[in-house]
Amino acid sequence: MPRAKRQAGLSLIELIVTIAILSIVIGFTSQAWSWWVNKTRHRVIVENYYSLFAFARWAAVSNNSLVTVCPLSHQKLCIDDWQKPVSVFLDANNDKAPDNGEILRQLESKLGSFTIKSRTSGRGYFQFTDQGVTHGAMGSLVLCPDNPSLGTMSYMPVNIAGRFRAEHDKDADGIIKLPWGGKVTC
Repeated sequence: MPRAKRQAGLSLIELIVTIAILSIVIGFTSQAWSWWVNKTRHRVIVENYYSLFAFARWAAVSNNSLVTVCPLSHQKLCIDDWQKPVSVFLDANNDKAPDNGEILRQLESKLGSFTIKSRTSGRGYFQFTDQGVTHGAMGSLVLCPDNPSLGTMSYMPVNIAGRFRAEHDKDADGIIKLPWGGKVTC
């Protein structure tokens, strides 16, 4: 008796189950991918600012001059908009504008899903003396994720000695508790 030949392929039920499983896996994978991309972007932003402030301190000492770090307007004056590129420049006359129009280094703002806010009492700039310490008041920056579930908030102060550091929101509650009791939020 001839054997019945079985058709190759999937039944409709098998196909629907396979598609459902794949869409669940893809959903989890895309969330994990977004989280990983934002975590990497966050780390790069903090490292870039650390390098920029270290360079500014070094430039102040090396050039034996006042150095300013700030975003610049179209007129090449400091403004308090840290979404713009941040410039480091010699500022011997303390006018918050690059001496001879020369910018020593500039950090392009590739913040992606983050924003940066300054805590400089409205000044919007940081300055270093020829000794590498801050000139005038201290200040800080706060790195805020647009979506807190996909990113970490960071507090980046520059102390009176001119040192930059970063503290991160470890418990993801949107609040960084400072050692002296202060709180930083986005």
